[in-house]
Amino acid sequence: MDPIFLGIWVVNGIVVGGLYGAIAIGLSLIFGVMRVINFAHGSFLMVGLFIPYWLWQLFKINPYVSVLVAAPALFVLGYAIQAILIAPLYKRERAMVLEPISALMLTAGVGLIMDNVAFMIFGPDFRGVTLDFASKAFWIGETLNINYTRFTAFLVSLALTALLSLFLVRTDLGRAIRSTAQNRDAAALCGINVMRIYNVTFGLGCAVLGVVGCLMIPFYPVSPSIGLAFGIRSFITVVLGGIGSIPGCILGGLVLGIVESVAAQFVTATSASIFSFVIFILVLFFRPTGLLGMKV
Repeated sequence: MDPIFLGIWVVNGIVVGGLYGAIAIGLSLIFGVMRVINFAHGSFLMVGLFIPYWLWQLFKINPYVSVLVAAPALFVLGYAIQAILIAPLYKRERAMVLEPISALMLTAGVGLIMDNVAFMIFGPDFRGVTLDFASKAFWIGETLNINYTRFTAFLVSLALTALLSLFLVRTDLGRAIRSTAQNRDAAALCGINVMRIYNVTFGLGCAVLGVVGCLMIPFYPVSPSIGLAFGIRSFITVVLGGIGSIPGCILGGLVLGIVESVAAQFVTATSASIFSFVIFILVLFFRPTGLLGMKV
């Protein structure tokens, strides 16, 4: 194997992996705080891709500027779904402890509704945004080139991870979210409105997908069918990095991106996903808490 080509594949995997990590942040945050697996995660990403697409088609708004619309819109959508659909499940369960299967079935149903509504409105076709600079790349040496839009998505993904981590550590709302994640009952005794924290957490997890959607649409076409694939990748990424660990999402995404990028050079891109599942199973077997997860 030529080391130069291996280096190219690894670098491309790192760039893609950073994006995988950013997509998984919302899923990890929601599960870490609420202990709810959001099975509609990929469907929210699909909405986050369609918003900048239509803003570009209708008003020629740059996808990177569309984040000012997409992120708040996804936050409101996530907040509303949590407050209207998921929150009542807590109130009907004993001691307000939500059964995982109840949340799983509900969010799966929400995802199916979102996907099928998108199919009915937009059809199954893939749609993309064509920007002047989308095909441009910069060279590292004489053999390695990186697309500007992908590299921008990678850098913003890292910045998004850092900002969210700072928000959780340095702000009162962030501390309330962390307190609720550590001990919900103790947080409630301290005067924290737990259900409001759950609503905000679910909204934040979805708002992240609004940002990621605006980063992806310049180089990744959107279709109502993309939700499932990215939902599965997000789950693998979260488990690899450690459930509830935001830095772990980036690490898990990098591992997943590198594995897929290198494997795709020897088999088809579709078959390369098999290697992701192999890594997933190995991590579960040897380190069930994930690469950066902590034992409870």
